[in-house]
Amino acid sequence: MQELNEYFGKVHLFESDNTFGSAIIYLEPGKEIKNHHHKKMKEVEIILEGEVVCNGKIRKKGDILIWELNQDHNHRNLSNSITKILCITVPPYNPEDEYVVE
Repeated sequence: MQELNEYFGKVHLFESDNTFGSAIIYLEPGKEIKNHHHKKMKEVEIILEGEVVCNGKIRKKGDILIWELNQDHNHRNLSNSITKILCITVPPYNPEDEYVVE
């Protein structure tokens, strides 16, 4: 497993091959993942613990989010605890495929 330290918390990359990747995102309290989109990766995200404000809507444990190519999305953790998100990408996760939208 590979661990990345990001501006919003940690990312644990664990399973991947040439077609997909999977990771756990640990979004720290008070942090946010900036509004962005991907040009090559599609994502499916499942909230495992906690809650997050995503594109202005509260998402809680068990909620599933699906992001198509070029679809803007963001996450804000307004709680006092870490939010854990399972993220599955097709193709595998590539941090260079994140385009921040101002």
